[in-house]
Amino acid sequence: MNRPPAASPAVPRRLRSRILLVVTLAAIGGFTVMATAGWLLVLEAEDAILETRLSEAVEAQEDAAHTPARPPWLTHLEDEAALRRRVGLAAGPEGPGPHELFASADGAAFVLVGGFADRWRVWLAPDREREYRLLRDRSGAGWWLADLSSLEFTEARSKRIGAGILAVSLAVGLLAFLVSALIVRWTVRPVVALAARVQATAGLAEGAARPLAEGCAADEVGFLARALDESRQRVADSLVRERQFLSECSHELRTPLAVLKAATVLLPEVVEEPEGRARALARMTRAVQRAERLVQFFLVLAREGRERAEVRWVPLRAVAEEAIEDQRAIRPDPARILTVAIPPDSRVLADREVLLMLVHNLVGNALQHAPAGGVTVAWSEDATLTVDDEGPGFPDAGEEVRPRGYGLGLALARRLCETQGWRLRTARSPAGGARVSIQFSDAAVRSAAVA
Repeated sequence: MNRPPAASPAVPRRLRSRILLVVTLAAIGGFTVMATAGWLLVLEAEDAILETRLSEAVEAQEDAAHTPARPPWLTHLEDEAALRRRVGLAAGPEGPGPHELFASADGAAFVLVGGFADRWRVWLAPDREREYRLLRDRSGAGWWLADLSSLEFTEARSKRIGAGILAVSLAVGLLAFLVSALIVRWTVRPVVALAARVQATAGLAEGAARPLAEGCAADEVGFLARALDESRQRVADSLVRERQFLSECSHELRTPLAVLKAATVLLPEVVEEPEGRARALARMTRAVQRAERLVQFFLVLAREGRERAEVRWVPLRAVAEEAIEDQRAIRPDPARILTVAIPPDSRVLADREVLLMLVHNLVGNALQHAPAGGVTVAWSEDATLTVDDEGPGFPDAGEEVRPRGYGLGLALARRLCETQGWRLRTARSPAGGARVSIQFSDAAVRSAAVA
């Protein structure tokens, strides 16, 4: 009983949780990045403004033509000794500056920021709240020290600035959440649709499911859908081949069993005749050996011919006569004329058991499906072995017909020929019956003289 498809494609719970987690992390990440970047931009802008104001004030103080009143936040240190007494530095920093300094609330302990390690020390020390700038004067001997703590506009407006930054960051985080949700939904939608199709077709019968790639775009999801379709088709074909193989294998194994059965029936009648008993025992021996080889051969065929058969130069006439002799034992009808029209010197490079099995089954099929008339096994100069009968023949030339009862199916016989590099064809025989021919490759045929 087929399971009805789902009414609407539902996102799997685990996938839905991952999507929500990704979107939430994107929103939190956007909020954090925006808040941090906004605050750093504000601090950098404040530093740029204060340092510009410091440079203007120093230039005004060093202008000899017009010297304004010195601001209370600006102090001049005449030499290195004054610098050491004021900020505790043994020597002034290199470069013109301005250089950053941070001091305690009372302005006693100073830290010169020369790198990330010094800035980290300032951040970890809660008492380093006052910010200074150190700038060398025009003479090069003294320094200008500016206390910027009283000029920092962020201190008085920090709450308002922080609230503004947080509001903007929250808006950016919400926008990131919405955009991420849309992007993830747009990206995952084909995968969710493909998963719904797979789930809907899981319980359908073979051949009833629609192709998964139907309607998919030519992208990664479409490629995955086509790969799933190909995989499903390979599995279905493998199941069909397996069913056919089991059916044909059982049919083929009946041949040596039938020979054994006929020999065991005949053996009590000829038990007093040495020649008859020897013939019956020989048939039984050949049947047992053939059954054993058939089992091994079918195992090789089940592996799609990956194991190479044992090939040698096989006389065709002897193979055909042995196949006909076995068929006479299975179907003892004196009225049926079985003819072998093969030159004695014709040889084929092949596995003898493979060739014998093919000829044996083609002759058996001809005897079974042609209720009367003869069967001829012939060889032509174009390296083709033909089996003709005088029965009704195939409905259309070249149509593949699956024989019933004993014998190897034509589909499996054709597959067997393909593993050997041969070609099997069907047609009408000259008498109006069926003709099955096996065309060998040029490399597999040579005359007895060349051999």
